Amino acid sequence: MLSATLLSALLMGLIGSTHCVGMCGGIISTLSTNFNNKSQAQSFSIQLFYNLGRITTYAFIGLLIGFFSSSLMELLPNPHAFSMQIAGIFFILLGLYISQLLNSFKYFEAAGQKLWIRIEPFGRKYLPASSNWNALKLGLVWGWLPCGLVYSALALAMTQLNPLHSALTMLVFGIGTLPTLLLIGHFAKNVKMILQNKSVRIGLGLMLITYGISQVAGYSVFMMHDH
Repeated sequence: MLSATLLSALLMGLIGSTHCVGMCGGIISTLSTNFNNKSQAQSFSIQLFYNLGRITTYAFIGLLIGFFSSSLMELLPNPHAFSMQIAGIFFILLGLYISQLLNSFKYFEAAGQKLWIRIEPFGRKYLPASSNWNALKLGLVWGWLPCGLVYSALALAMTQLNPLHSALTMLVFGIGTLPTLLLIGHFAKNVKMILQNKSVRIGLGLMLITYGISQVAGYSVFMMHDH
């Protein structure tokens, strides 16, 4: 069911976005500086447009992935149960990743880095993002940043039978990351201190691991009964 997938994507974004402090925190802090020259409303607007660009790129990548993966998913006897098991596995890996118990996306990020080296210079010309339009374009580029959290969401998007559903999955995931990144922009120091606290990261990681185990176990039982 699409609703279950979207719920998983939203939770992945909401809980997993603690990782965004390290990956996107620097760029967000850059956008939120120089309050003397920008009103708080203007600063918030620039951050919002940056994030809209980032989320748009996520949805676009989801659409591209969906075109290639949807036909393969149709060959499976029970694609929904399979997709939720895959999601569960990646929730577990993401939980280990966020809690810093295991760098479970090391090789994925290393592979993505090769593409990012070519893309990243296009984004730098929009810094500092002094307008909403430049912030949007910066976000469109930064959405390609190699990130284990994004790769987890893409794994979920790949299991959809419709490319539009894959795009929607990534869109909802991106929306899930939005609250944390907007908070980082306005309360950078305090939010970073909380989210980078080891106990907080372990706690959130365990939440993801527990949810992932329940997904894998629940849908494994479902598939056994289905047969």
